[in-house]
Amino acid sequence: QLSASSKLWHQLTLAMEELSLKPCFGAAGNQELLELYKAFVADQAPNAPWTGFASKMNPLKHASLAIAVSKQFGDDEAGVMGSIQFLDEVGGKLTSDKEAHLLVRMEIARRRLQKGDIEECKKIVEQCSDIVKDFAEIDSSVNSAFYLVSSLLQKTLGDAAEFYKNSLLYLAFTPLDSLSVTQKQALAYDLGLAALCGEKQYQFGELLLHPILNSLNGTAAHWLVEMLNAFNAGDIQAFENVSKTHGAAIQGEPALVSNSQRLREKIRIFALMQLVREMPAHSRTLSFSDIATRTSLPEDEVELLLMRGLSLGLIRGCIDEVESNVRVTWVQPRVMDREAIGKQTAKLRDWMDKVQRTSVFLASETPEILA
Repeated sequence: QLSASSKLWHQLTLAMEELSLKPCFGAAGNQELLELYKAFVADQAPNAPWTGFASKMNPLKHASLAIAVSKQFGDDEAGVMGSIQFLDEVGGKLTSDKEAHLLVRMEIARRRLQKGDIEECKKIVEQCSDIVKDFAEIDSSVNSAFYLVSSLLQKTLGDAAEFYKNSLLYLAFTPLDSLSVTQKQALAYDLGLAALCGEKQYQFGELLLHPILNSLNGTAAHWLVEMLNAFNAGDIQAFENVSKTHGAAIQGEPALVSNSQRLREKIRIFALMQLVREMPAHSRTLSFSDIATRTSLPEDEVELLLMRGLSLGLIRGCIDEVESNVRVTWVQPRVMDREAIGKQTAKLRDWMDKVQRTSVFLASETPEILA
């Protein structure tokens, strides 16, 4: 009241922002925040006893508050439409500020998707995409909202790889403590499935290092983390163990059942890449028999696996059918955990020792060259 009478707009904004976070406003049917916004925040007629202060707020904070208010319309069809109409009105007054306008547009897109209007949601995301990516410095809340809606859209469309990419970007701009335990667990589970089922997704390191996976510890879904670790290590035996131990849970997940053959091919490609990484960079010629042993494949199917890896761009090299081997010149880099960093450190030390021994040999055998 003091802030209002003294026209301390910033303090009023902060007070409304704090008030909007109160749990009581999240109760089903509660519209008190909406009523407060209309009577106190929204701009009124010039001759009204109180003229409101929406136009005096920071535009981005106004957009955030309007989004919180819009959730009081509810999630039924009438509520979703009321929310969209309300946000359209607020967004129309924020067009001069790109960030605020984008934030409102993203919430409208989310509501459209919630209503089942996929094409309209897709249209809004596409319209905002270039603006978000071309914006030199954009508030993290806008990026968070954009990648959240993008991930929800891709989940609805069934594109696992795009969902995985956009969800990780969403997490990059979203404080983890702003998500509830239930939200963390649901997102971690969906990300795990997307990593496994994504057709061209052969990089799990970023997800495995993200603390969101900790939300699955001690839950019935922890087997998914074990599965992801098995894939990342290219450990087929660990994959088989998880599949056997948690067979009922896996069979209850349609995405994994329908992709069972692809998952077996995928774990073998991970195993192949891991085998290559373990070889010295100067000596990466692998026999078909060694690959067959590592990937649990018949030797006559190894060439098809190699061709698959080459076609996906995961490895580069040359297959020698006569000698039944492959010379690998490059393998896809990966995000390394502490164990992998330790192995690379050991390799680097070994290389430095070889350089040192070579230097000493040259110094002793050919002093006239180094003089």
